[in-house]
Amino acid sequence: SGLFEFVEPDYIFRTAAEPRDVSYQDGTLWGLRNRGDGTGVIGADIDARKAWDITTGSTEVVVGVIDSGIWYTHNDLKSQMWTNPGEIADNGKDDDENGWIDDVHGINAVVGSGDPLDDNGHGTHVSGVMGASANDSGEVVGVAWNVRLMALKASDSFGIFMASDIVQAIQYGVANGCHILNASLSG
Repeated sequence: SGLFEFVEPDYIFRTAAEPRDVSYQDGTLWGLRNRGDGTGVIGADIDARKAWDITTGSTEVVVGVIDSGIWYTHNDLKSQMWTNPGEIADNGKDDDENGWIDDVHGINAVVGSGDPLDDNGHGTHVSGVMGASANDSGEVVGVAWNVRLMALKASDSFGIFMASDIVQAIQYGVANGCHILNASLSG
């Protein structure tokens, strides 16, 4: 018709899956988003933003964190915690008859209990890097926002692991559906 200078298809766009969490936006989480602040190097990160446009994880994936436990009431982690479907919290019973009393979010292999609360901080830090929730009142975001974290406490408050506790943590994780086991330790 000669009425148009240029024509193109009506492309489909969508908003980027970039989180609003403070530490991501301000560049503190430089491993996820390196803006070159201070001594940083622009782009020296894991390109999380590009990955998040594809997936932000799945609540069907359970990651067992073999570490010092997880602060499972932490604002950025409480919604990410795996929950044992056969256990009733705080009733002092082994409801699912797996040998662990009140193992709602995992186990503490060090003392033989169902309470894997972190008393060192390392396991909580590792868990946050992997799976802290996004776009909430928390400050950080994890690489996989929608993952489920199972706390497998195998170190004491000083960060010391016994091989037998690690084995027990692995066995529990496998028996309870972990898809991935993470162990940030050396020896």
